[in-house]
Amino acid sequence: MSLDVWEIYEQFAQSDRSLMDEKHRGLLAVCDLRQEVASGGVDSYFRYWGADSAPAALAALPEILGSEWANLLEEAMDLFGAPFPINCDDRARFLDNNDLEETLEDLDRRLYDLEEAIDADACLNGYIASRFG
Repeated sequence: MSLDVWEIYEQFAQSDRSLMDEKHRGLLAVCDLRQEVASGGVDSYFRYWGADSAPAALAALPEILGSEWANLLEEAMDLFGAPFPINCDDRARFLDNNDLEETLEDLDRRLYDLEEAIDADACLNGYIASRFG
């Protein structure tokens, strides 16, 4: 029986990630990114809880889905300045107080293009099989 990334995500998404190792946190963070962008775009990802794990996703993306994904997330995170705000309320205030609609729409389009360019689920499942299988 092969492991499926979305079954793993469903099982562990609400777990205390501070107790997990870096590989597990990164895998779940990449799923957070994909899930939230798919359901509401980059604005939704940053505005709500999904981007709380953005630094872990950024660290994991090069190995899991490639540097193009990591570069795009880093570009999006850089909009907020340094240090990246981990608190979703701070990110939401920033989004509300800055005119970023066109920028976020461009990031959406580019992330959707990446989703179409590769089978990200297959990459994630391959990562799971090679690291945890």
